[in-house]
Amino acid sequence: MLFEARGRIVGVWLAIAAVTALFAVAVRAEPGIAEPPAAAADDDSPPAPLESGDDEPEAPPAEEPTPAESPAEPPAEPPVDNAKPDDDDAPPEQPAEAAPNKADDAQPESAAPTAEEDAPADAPAKLPEVDRAEPTPINPQQSAENDRGAKGEAGFLGVRPGHTTRQALHDKWGAAKQTDKIPGGVRETFQLQDFDKVRVTILEDVVDSLAVQLEKPVAQTTMAEKLDLDQLEPVDVLNDQGRLVGQSYPERGVMFGFVQKSKPPQVFQVVVEPVDAQPFMDRAQARLETRFADCVADLKRAIELAPDATRPRWLHAELTLRAGDLEQALQSAERIVEKEPNDFEYRLTLAKVLAASGDYAQAVKHASAVAERGKPTEVVSARAHCQWGDYLAAGEAHNYEQAIKHHLHAIKLAEPLVASPVYAVRRAAKELMVDAHLAVAYDIGWGRWQQKSGAIAKWVERATVFVDDLVAQERATRDVQLRVHERALASLAGVARPSDGAKWVQGATTLGKQMYDDATDAAYKSQLAWRLGVAMNDAVEVEATRQKLDSALELGKLGLDYFDAGEQASKQLPARDYLRGRLCYRLGAVFAIQKSEHERAIAWFDQAVPLLEHPVPTF
Repeated sequence: MLFEARGRIVGVWLAIAAVTALFAVAVRAEPGIAEPPAAAADDDSPPAPLESGDDEPEAPPAEEPTPAESPAEPPAEPPVDNAKPDDDDAPPEQPAEAAPNKADDAQPESAAPTAEEDAPADAPAKLPEVDRAEPTPINPQQSAENDRGAKGEAGFLGVRPGHTTRQALHDKWGAAKQTDKIPGGVRETFQLQDFDKVRVTILEDVVDSLAVQLEKPVAQTTMAEKLDLDQLEPVDVLNDQGRLVGQSYPERGVMFGFVQKSKPPQVFQVVVEPVDAQPFMDRAQARLETRFADCVADLKRAIELAPDATRPRWLHAELTLRAGDLEQALQSAERIVEKEPNDFEYRLTLAKVLAASGDYAQAVKHASAVAERGKPTEVVSARAHCQWGDYLAAGEAHNYEQAIKHHLHAIKLAEPLVASPVYAVRRAAKELMVDAHLAVAYDIGWGRWQQKSGAIAKWVERATVFVDDLVAQERATRDVQLRVHERALASLAGVARPSDGAKWVQGATTLGKQMYDDATDAAYKSQLAWRLGVAMNDAVEVEATRQKLDSALELGKLGLDYFDAGEQASKQLPARDYLRGRLCYRLGAVFAIQKSEHERAIAWFDQAVPLLEHPVPTF
């Protein structure tokens, strides 16, 4: 009996090993997210090689980075003197063709990376063509709360900007106390019983807007109840510096102006305008991270109000990409790039969708075109280099040496922007720094370097400093914290002798469970579950390699539970079956090789085989 079991193990194991050899590296398809740039980075050259080394963590630097009060003083660049190619240190499943290209070392340090295409060195990069695509229908799968706003068409005290005529206004409110002429119309001032002063702008004999000036500030909650807005969800209005200056109620066209630095918010002014697409788009973007159904409802309303607007389509592409609906995401992304071919941000969204679909070659073309053509903003250029590096690392060739050059160049471009007084620029730069630092950690983990574990820890810790700053200063959510744990585990999973990843395992399991339990949106919950399943997959690899077998088995079963819960979000992902099969195979290997429990190993191998029968799509 034992002989038969062992024979069956050998047969199944060899079959799976053959599949694994073909597809082992294809799993790493999702770009990571990282943080602040290093002040000491004077160039974007890859890490300097060492004469010798191993995978044991290096001693920590003399001064560990601390969150800077001012973004102008980011932590020092982590030394990456752990970067000499070393075949012995490469992960077991690393293909030979992923070895660094020594010829690339000749590249001048000051030169930015260039596209790997057969084009003259001085030729401008061209934006790739995109296929035409029909507009994507937006159909929310469940009732969203802002549907209740239909009653808001009643306007303010019976007056609807954009609809109510001047005569109808006078019939409702009586004669104006004061009338002033303005270009194209008049501005009339009324004194109503509940409000000290209401100024009405009238253009072409139709009410255009209302401005209500309050004699004394009123609490936001009190004013919302007074105007029958308390059942609607507002969206915060920020100034250029990122400070809260008001709130907008999209369904009513109402905006509150807040007294500066008042806590809780005090309203000093109320502005009412015709219902417009912009507030719906702003709220959709605020809901994009965790509330997919409500985001869809806002986008649907925005498109109804502005059928030709491009931004709702862009947000729709971002949303459906997160939800795992790659077909709709691709249609929307191609549609907006067709309409706005020179918008660099839209091009990068299309590149993300293509990469998620497994088409890394086309993703590289779009990202490199943005990085090399024209004059995109420095944030967009940095993002283009970061994505470019992500796709080189995840693509079929797994060119980690070229990838790290682009990731370091992204850090160099974004570093000066973390101190920008403009909120949108500052936050985008900090998020880019998180992405790029974590991406460097991943390049090191899966590339052919020495002393990888110590370097990974340093780059992840630098990213964590920026994450803490984003949460404390820039209104970021727990999602950015979870990304650090995800990417740290993904990086360590590529190390043959990884350091202790207990804090990243604990962070992913604890924070991940909290976020999963708190999630109320079904589509977001499915997407989060899939991410956590992938993180547990990496955690199993780390723990099993470190001979923490009981922990590996426990994490593996948790990962499979998360994969089951993420079924809806993963249906269209190319590596879906491969990731599940790889996890089952790894659990079987733990039982077969490390625990000598062969019958239990066979049960896991039997689950793995059908999932690994078909190769991961490549382009």
